[in-house]
Amino acid sequence: MEFAVFVFACAIVTAIRFAKSARTPVPPKESQCLTCMYVVLTRGTRGEEWIACSYGGAMRAIKFTVCWCTAYRATSVSEKLVTIEGFARESP
Repeated sequence: MEFAVFVFACAIVTAIRFAKSARTPVPPKESQCLTCMYVVLTRGTRGEEWIACSYGGAMRAIKFTVCWCTAYRATSVSEKLVTIEGFARESP
C-alpha cells in the first residue's frame, strides 16, 4: 500500500513539472535551412518569407523552423572533386 502511494505521489509531481515546462514558451530560432545549399528562399517587401527545399530535385515547401536535417549541406563548404583510383582495368 505504501508503495502505491509513493508511485502516485511521484506521478503527480511529474505531471506538475510537465505542465509547468509545457507553458514555458520556447524562443524562436533561425531555421537551419537558411544556411543550406539546397534552400530556395523567397522574401517579400512586407516581411513575407517562403522557404522550400530542393534536395533530390523536387521543391518541397518547408512550413516550420528546421533545427536538424539529414540532407543539410552548408553553403560555406566548397565542392571537392573526388578521384577514384585502383578500380579501372589497365590496358595491355
